[in-house]
Amino acid sequence: MIDRNLQMMDAGMRLIETEKPFGNVLGGIKHELERYGKVLRRSDAEFSSLPDSTGECDLFLDWSSPLRVRCISCRLEDAGAAGTTPEGEEIHRYAVSLKEGDRPTTLTRILTGISVVLWFVLLLFVMRRLPLAIPIILAAVISAVGAIRVLGPDKTSIQLVRQFLSTIEEAK
Repeated sequence: MIDRNLQMMDAGMRLIETEKPFGNVLGGIKHELERYGKVLRRSDAEFSSLPDSTGECDLFLDWSSPLRVRCISCRLEDAGAAGTTPEGEEIHRYAVSLKEGDRPTTLTRILTGISVVLWFVLLLFVMRRLPLAIPIILAAVISAVGAIRVLGPDKTSIQLVRQFLSTIEEAK
């Protein structure tokens, strides 16, 4: 089930030129996205349950895990003709726009909270011979850095979007 409160943000856009018709290009993009998770088309019944911030899109990839909610939406738009090939085929220009949404699940938040408490207890126990302020400051810094890394943006989503955009650009 897709989280309707997920915030989708612009992730990138590519302008491509190809002789292929709109349906073939959309099918190729869907094929690439299916390698990562479940892809919904506009005609699917579940399409109405997408996050409000998704806007208009043709394809929606849900590649969530138990620890992170991850989604990518794709919009393919015809951007006019770009000329003809030497064989006389029309070259089409398409704009591919991606939006990406990513956030930790409730399970991740709970595990991060438990981890923060455990760091405090562990450092207070290990460094009990030192003045109380030193283990508290050290535990706070370690916990804060860990929590920011876990609860912050996921680098995997960003890398996937970059990889996908470069794949689209090379495919033509």
